[in-house]
Amino acid sequence: MAIEDKKKGLALLRVPPPPSYEPPGLGRLRKIALIGTAPTIRLAPFHDPSWEIWAHNSAAHVCPRVDRVFDLHPRDFWEKPKRWHPNYVKWLKTCPVPIYMHKHYPDIPQSIEFPKDRILSEFRRYFSSQAAWMMALALTEGVTHLGFYGIHYASSDERSHQRNGCEYWMGVCEGRGVHLVIAQGAPLLREPRLLYGYENYKGGKQIDLPSPKQGPFDPSKLTVVDPNSTAPRPPLASLGEGHKIAWDRSGHKHHF
Repeated sequence: MAIEDKKKGLALLRVPPPPSYEPPGLGRLRKIALIGTAPTIRLAPFHDPSWEIWAHNSAAHVCPRVDRVFDLHPRDFWEKPKRWHPNYVKWLKTCPVPIYMHKHYPDIPQSIEFPKDRILSEFRRYFSSQAAWMMALALTEGVTHLGFYGIHYASSDERSHQRNGCEYWMGVCEGRGVHLVIAQGAPLLREPRLLYGYENYKGGKQIDLPSPKQGPFDPSKLTVVDPNSTAPRPPLASLGEGHKIAWDRSGHKHHF
């Protein structure tokens, strides 16, 4: 948003400040759910206002509520057409919540420069996924609980390096006392499933249980949420209680 400096006659850009938060302390928790697009997104605690929702750029537009969005890619990448969104750039421009990006872009009003240099000054230079950057930022803000929903990095040549880095940072977080909540069905920190040396040998031969097959991500099955719409939000999943959907039980105003 541009504002006019009457003394100098200049049009100044009003850069949004970083989101405010209450630092954790005695008796206070800081719970952050990291959201991706894998199937376990349907288990995310959108209904629970005690959890902050930090979403990957490819997942934010289908979340009933979001507190922060992360798109840590160069401009020439995020400007390209996306198969998972009909007009991603337009969505970025109208997004009402903070978006962490390489820098603040005047045409993306809610964009905020990700504090990369500060993160690198404190942590090991090993970041192979957005989830890794998100975890490091959460650590600098005193997170006490981290949830992983829709973040799988299912084993494949394309995702294996991202999976390795994600699990490394999960170990860093756990080593610093952060409680990890991993959605049932997500493979993170669950593969291989057999204990090496104790369970993975049979008849003198090494064995392993096959990983559960994850179906391919089908963006057509996700419903785009228009941040400017006043219509009721589409359900993500039933979590019981008479088949009421998650966000329908919250009783609080949605961020999105």
